[in-house]
Amino acid sequence: MDMHKMLVGICAYNEENNIGKLLRNLISEQNLPDNCKIVVVCSGCTDKTPQIVNDFQRIDKRITAIVEKVRKGKANALNKIFGIARRNAGILVLVNADALPKEGSIKKLVLKLLHTNAGAVFARPVPLKEKHQGLCHKIVWVIWRLHHIISILQKPKLSGELCAINTSYLQDIPEYIATDEPFIELNIRKQGSSIVYVPEAVVYIRCPTNIVDLLEHRKRIWIGHMQLQKTTGFKVSTSSVINIMSAIPTLSLSEIFYAFIGGIIEVIAYFRAKIAFTKGTVPYVWQPITSTKTLI
Repeated sequence: MDMHKMLVGICAYNEENNIGKLLRNLISEQNLPDNCKIVVVCSGCTDKTPQIVNDFQRIDKRITAIVEKVRKGKANALNKIFGIARRNAGILVLVNADALPKEGSIKKLVLKLLHTNAGAVFARPVPLKEKHQGLCHKIVWVIWRLHHIISILQKPKLSGELCAINTSYLQDIPEYIATDEPFIELNIRKQGSSIVYVPEAVVYIRCPTNIVDLLEHRKRIWIGHMQLQKTTGFKVSTSSVINIMSAIPTLSLSEIFYAFIGGIIEVIAYFRAKIAFTKGTVPYVWQPITSTKTLI
């Protein structure tokens, strides 16, 4: 497959407040090649997401919408994108429907992937600034700061907010898998390739804006990590206490304070996840986090 052919894949569920901004960003700020395809899987949407994607398709023929009447989970949507990418492209760029890549960031990822032997490369996620940056925003900021530091100092953990993957390493994700990114990373590493962090490529992301949503978000991530570790033995680098503690000294005093508060939330989320996982509750069809769906 020609490594210079690229496909951008987006999974969207009720993203009418965000998908238009992302598509406008892709066609006006990322300098995507003319032969690039942008595939949006609109999965079980009950809002105007499919209509917005279709409106953009009339503006730019590189955009294609796949509309699923029933929502079957992100793994199912990703597998549709994987199949198209394996047949038509050498590089698959995945970007979250509620994210906004910084201008030129996709090109930086693609160039890094073309000039390394990596199976995948990923950008630095940076939380979007909220109008009122309260406690929750500061905690989330520190969480992603730690993610950034661990990815530099320790073993990079693939972030699906914005990443580029060599399509020869793509394997379908079992539909019962709750977290897709660690599974993709595991498959790439099992095939003898590496994951490379590209911090100069930046993607701005939506994050929970209240503690209740943050707890729920962290809980479902922990459930996914527990599921993957139990079934495969794989553990992501950012869930290692040793890696986290080695990154803490690089933080400022104020960041350490918010890291401490965030640590309490993580412990609560972990034990809530442990209880849910023990009961067999694995949310492979995620319930949306309400505060990330609002207009910003």
